[in-house]
Amino acid sequence: MQPLRTWTRSPLARIARVVLGSPRVAMVVGQTVHLSGATRAQFLADAEWVAHEQVHLRQYREHGLLSFLWKYLVESARVGYYHNRYEVEAREEARRVVLANPTHVLVPLPRHARP
Repeated sequence: MQPLRTWTRSPLARIARVVLGSPRVAMVVGQTVHLSGATRAQFLADAEWVAHEQVHLRQYREHGLLSFLWKYLVESARVGYYHNRYEVEAREEARRVVLANPTHVLVPLPRHARP
């Protein structure tokens, strides 16, 4: 597996952070994880968060940049962010990854990600 490419203080992630009302955001565009409100070290220290974003990296590889962006935006407009099938898949996979590690402590979902 190749190292994760990150962009800290990303303007795109900053916009998402404001829209979501979240203190920290990671979002994937292409093969780069854009961060706002968190350092690269803070992001990499959170196994659940990294696993979630790795699912999005895989989704981009499978669908292609423009195709995935379009599908993601249409799905979000149709059912909302929380119920977006790409977000559901990422949350479920992230939980599987951390539950496989018996020493990991699950943290509550952020406010914007609660049903």
